[in-house]
Amino acid sequence: MNLHIRKLKFAGANNVIMPDKLGGDHMASLVTTPDVIEFVDRLTIEGETTANLEEISVNDLPEKYINKTILDLDLRKQTGCTVIGFRNPDKEYLINPEANIKLVADSQLIVLGRPEQIMKLREIF
Repeated sequence: MNLHIRKLKFAGANNVIMPDKLGGDHMASLVTTPDVIEFVDRLTIEGETTANLEEISVNDLPEKYINKTILDLDLRKQTGCTVIGFRNPDKEYLINPEANIKLVADSQLIVLGRPEQIMKLREIF
């Protein structure tokens, strides 16, 4: 780990953003995987997106879903949204989580959907 990052984390920073490193990594990725990078950019750059990423706290779900699974939520069928990430109470992230992951208190779901799907998600849950 970079000395500057270690110092900042030691001083209490939870996250450190190094703009020069991000820019360099982004440019390198554009050369090796241009279509993937353009797709991700469209997800994250405001104004050009037709999709939204939404964070859902399991604590905010109806109580009947606590300790159930992602499959039990049936988000895809009910809203069209897809669960693309899960953060457990220990703040560890799981990308593309399995459907049998339990929805425990203090965990988070990261969901992908078009704006109308996200609106439906908010209405239902």
